[in-house]
Amino acid sequence: MDAGRQVSPVRLSPVGRRRRPVLAVASLALIVTCIAVFTSVYLKAGKQVEVLALARAVPQGQVLEAADLAVVRISVSTGVVTVPADEASVVVGRHAAESLEPGTLLAANDLVTSYSPPSGEAIVGVAAKEGQFPASGVAPGETVGVVLTGLPGEQDSATVSPDSSAGGQGATSGEQLGTSGTILVPDALVLEAEPAPASSGSDGVDVSLLMASSLAPLVASASAAGQVALVVVASGS
Repeated sequence: MDAGRQVSPVRLSPVGRRRRPVLAVASLALIVTCIAVFTSVYLKAGKQVEVLALARAVPQGQVLEAADLAVVRISVSTGVVTVPADEASVVVGRHAAESLEPGTLLAANDLVTSYSPPSGEAIVGVAAKEGQFPASGVAPGETVGVVLTGLPGEQDSATVSPDSSAGGQGATSGEQLGTSGTILVPDALVLEAEPAPASSGSDGVDVSLLMASSLAPLVASASAAGQVALVVVASGS
């Protein structure tokens, strides 16, 4: 070997330096993916929609009014059945399928187009003229007593006296109408109350009442004769 000739040493590049760019790219991709997933979950959890809720109690069978509703914003949640706020005009006018509590969300199956009374009860229409109901009127959800007024100068032969209707029993279907002042129904529920049609020439109201079916014939007959008055009473009294 020539003593003057120099041999350059062989240098090996560290393996670790070749892998660093690959690891950096992989780490960056993982970070980007995590950020995307987190953002998607956050936005989905934070997304809110406007839905309908009950602003006040609505008894079973009562017609839903606009004043019964409130608009609330809630986060989207799978499995929760709601009614969008823009469908308020669609649900107003329907009947409550069951008693609805204030502060609860409204669901489509809470309402029915036509209401069928439960077994043992009936819906009776009463045409009350001016002076046969309070000056403030009657409203859906109120409890009213149905009182027999009689015609001026006339009294039916009675097997039902005012005393027999005390204690919240009312007259029964097998008994004749009593004297004026007899309580036919102590606690009928007002389902609907609308002004009488202009063609009737009356300033009265047409009221749909929910009551025991055994009392329905008496009330219907007395109403047809114009011999009933409605008195607002405390619920459950």
